[in-house]
Amino acid sequence: MSIERALSLLMATLATAALLFAWLGWRRMASSSDLRYYSMRRARMRQGWTLLLMGISSGFLAAFLLVFGRPLAFRILPPTPTITPTPSQTLTPTTTMTPTITMTLVATYTPTATLPPSATPTPSIPEALRVLFRETTTPGADAAFSPLQVSRRLGENNQPLEPESTLRDPPARLYAAFSYDNLQDGVRWTALWLRDGLVICPPDTKPWDGGTGGYGYTECEPGGGWLAGNYEIQMFWGETWVVSARFVIEEPTVTLTPAP
Repeated sequence: MSIERALSLLMATLATAALLFAWLGWRRMASSSDLRYYSMRRARMRQGWTLLLMGISSGFLAAFLLVFGRPLAFRILPPTPTITPTPSQTLTPTTTMTPTITMTLVATYTPTATLPPSATPTPSIPEALRVLFRETTTPGADAAFSPLQVSRRLGENNQPLEPESTLRDPPARLYAAFSYDNLQDGVRWTALWLRDGLVICPPDTKPWDGGTGGYGYTECEPGGGWLAGNYEIQMFWGETWVVSARFVIEEPTVTLTPAP
């Protein structure tokens, strides 16, 4: 590796280190205000200033090498002339071989069919629940449901309070609220709560008795608590899927308490 190349690599490394140390120092000082105890905030600020000074030192050293590095390196390690060999004789080819046969591709394979993209399956009632669907009331075609809204609590008239799609540290029971119109009493209504495709709560299913229009909800309290993962709520009117909602449970918050 040449001297100039080594100097360029060293300056790039120092410049990168200067930016990294300055960024880490700023983050340390900015995060110190979140600490509760004065001694911990002071230690965090001291760490930030140390990193910031290291970044400034790296930046000054990179600038010094940019200005004085090349002359100083050549004074310590003077370059030596390199003897370039000169050929005494040039060889001249006497014969050039010319190919007489050229291979030509005569056929190209072309696919005759393209596989269609796989479709997302439509939710359906599990086979174990179909035995319940023996009611004589036929669902009407004009039934309407609003999107489901997942909430920790319900307010007046089953209205969701602060609905969320991503939850952390949820309570034992969650609710999914919705509005409805043009429903018929006696038609079986079903709501399924799933995690990664598996039912986690007993199916909320019964003949509808809430009237033609209003606000309703379904609830779930899994026996093992709410694990981190992706969840889905599927709702059916009769045996027909009508609406779904997806939400995410994040890992619980861990709070560290310093020892006295």
